[in-house]
Amino acid sequence: MKELRVKIGQIELQVRDSELKREAIIFLHFSGANLMMWQRVLPYFQDRYRLILVDLRGHGKSDVPANGYHMDVMAEDVIAVMDQLCIEKAHILGSSLGAEVGLSLAANHPTRVLSIILDGALSSVYGPYGLWEGTQEEFEQHVADQLQKIRNTPLVTFPTLAAFMENRQAMYEKYDWWNTFVADMERYGARKLDDGSYTKGFSSNSNAAYMENYFHYHFEEYYPKVKCPILMLANKELEGREKEVLLGLQSLASQAEIAEINGWEHPYMWMLDPEEACLMIGSFLNQFTVTQ
Repeated sequence: MKELRVKIGQIELQVRDSELKREAIIFLHFSGANLMMWQRVLPYFQDRYRLILVDLRGHGKSDVPANGYHMDVMAEDVIAVMDQLCIEKAHILGSSLGAEVGLSLAANHPTRVLSIILDGALSSVYGPYGLWEGTQEEFEQHVADQLQKIRNTPLVTFPTLAAFMENRQAMYEKYDWWNTFVADMERYGARKLDDGSYTKGFSSNSNAAYMENYFHYHFEEYYPKVKCPILMLANKELEGREKEVLLGLQSLASQAEIAEINGWEHPYMWMLDPEEACLMIGSFLNQFTVTQ
């Protein structure tokens, strides 16, 4: 795949493009991840689609601005990437943060999106389609506490890339999630500081800027605006309030279906065992993909 630096205003984003003359799928990663998270997924789609991988602002090899971490702003980033790559329309596959950006794209730029596949943006945090069970006052205090905690998180650095990777491996092994695909994502995303030490790619400042917006997203305002087909990926065992909200958001869209996946571990399953999800996505896309 071709490596590109795409200039958007005052920043540059890192992009990979398979450059095939076919319908495009744009892959958008989750918060704290980067474009390397999709390596286990690409073989399922590389023979039929043009594949575009994006490091969203603040992630991977893209620039790290102080602001611009609202889903709508990052959606405009993706539109700018599409414009510079001369892509009129594309399918969007997004995980968590990437799903939020994909939802914004489809809602605010309906003529540019062929379909969206959402591993995320399936419930708001607060409101009629949210999971918060307390009062609004309690919620706002929770938000303030969480943002303060993120902002006060000290910068953890490691003297070498090897030391950084050892730390990441130990963390993932607690959940039995460590493999070569996770390792490749973490290695790619590690940031080398001026003193030669290494730290996580997604900084606390960027995370705080993102979370300040995230807590107050109301996805129910977006779904009614989406005119393209939607595939919502969810764990087959989902129940209770989460299932109720998922079905509620589905009902707001003009054409949305739910893919229930056995044992889906959001959002890391893309690197652990994505086959069932990829086959479902392939069947979904086959309904309206133009053969070229």
